[in-house]
This record gives sequence, C-alpha cells and structure tokens, in this order.
Amino acid sequence: MTPEETGKAYDTITHLWTRPEFNQKNGITAYQKALSFLADTPSQEPDTVPSEALGKGEALSKGEASNKDKPKKRGYALDIGCGCTNRFVPVIERAGLTYEGIDVSKDMLAIATSQLPAHTFYCADVCTFTIPKHYSFISAWDSFWHIPLTQQEPLLKKLVDHLDDDGVLLFSCGGTDESGQHTNEVMGPEVYYASLGLHRYIEILIEAGGFVRHVEFDQHPELHTIIIVQKRTAQKTQ
Repeated sequence: MTPEETGKAYDTITHLWTRPEFNQKNGITAYQKALSFLADTPSQEPDTVPSEALGKGEALSKGEASNKDKPKKRGYALDIGCGCTNRFVPVIERAGLTYEGIDVSKDMLAIATSQLPAHTFYCADVCTFTIPKHYSFISAWDSFWHIPLTQQEPLLKKLVDHLDDDGVLLFSCGGTDESGQHTNEVMGPEVYYASLGLHRYIEILIEAGGFVRHVEFDQHPELHTIIIVQKRTAQKTQ
C-alpha cells in the first residue's frame, strides 16, 4: 500500500480516536522521556499533564492562554502521523517548543485543525515532503510502521538530518528480529505495516549520526517498541 492509500484508510476510521473510551494518555510518558533529553528542558512528571488538556479542543485553548506558565520558546517540533487527538501538543509546548503536525489523512487533520486552527499542520506523505526547517524534536508515534519498507531507511536518515544539533527523534516501531511487511484489517479497512527489524533501525540511526538514548519494548510481550535517539553535534562526532 502507498502512504496515500493508508491515509484514505484512516479517513474512514477517525471515530476510533474520537470516541470517549480512547486512551488519551497513550504515548504521553514516552514523549516526556524523549523531551527530557533536550538541554534545559523543564521537568515533566507523568502527572503534570492535566486530563482536561488531553484531546479537548476547548481545554487546549485554555492551556494555550496561560502563556505566562510556558517556558521560553526553544525551537520547533514536528509530529509525524499526528492524527486528530492533539494529545501530544501540551507536552511538547511545555518543553518550550513550537508544535507542527503532519499526516497523510485529510480527515484526521480536519479534526486536528478544527481544535487548533492557529497551529501549523501539513497534509502530505512525509517520505516525499520537503521538510521546511530543522527541528529540536521530531516524533512519529504509532505511524512509522505504515511507511513502505523500502522508504523507511531513507526517511530515518532524512529525519536525523533535519534535527538540530542535540535534537531528539522519538518513534515507535515493530521490534521484530527481521525485516518484513504485511497488511491486516484489524481496525476495519486494510492497513499496511512494515518493520526493518530492531537491529537494523539501530544501525541506521548510528550511521546517520545519532546516539541511541533509549530502547524499550513498552508493551511486552507485544513487539511495540520505543526508540529515542539524539543527534550528535559535529564536535561530539569527531
């Protein structure tokens, strides 16, 4: 499946993320851990993300109004496969970063932008998207595995290349032993999944100039895996 086909599949299942029973805290702890590796990042304990700021457009607006409580802006963050919940926005903005999201699903982005109309969202395939700037933080939570297998390595290298020095990349992937790809219809429409295999991901990231900060099978025995890598400065790689 192409990313465009995956986007159309997700257009038909936006309700899975807007229903009340969706876990709005999913992934929050991983984002807090990843952001903690940025220099001078304010401390973020798991319980500092108020429930009223998670996935609620009105509550997010109230949180954004409290500018006096925000740290000084320190760069930009790009959230790949951002979806429609906007639940990572408060976590990222508390780290002093300006949030931008990108998704290939038009309907997902329509919901996201309706909640946060002043924020920047891109509707595009990240593989062919011209990344407009360097970012202090790039994330791809539960979206990277939808990238075609042959495009995953060049995309990883592109993402690391577009990190600021000491910038951080967070993504979740299938922590398989070997590379592989498949489709299934667990969520309804046919959706594509692929993994290069955990060891290959690590090799690519190191080759691209990254320092692996954290690897975790966070839903063991499932192969859902979190990888956090920090881009080495030119001085550190010498």
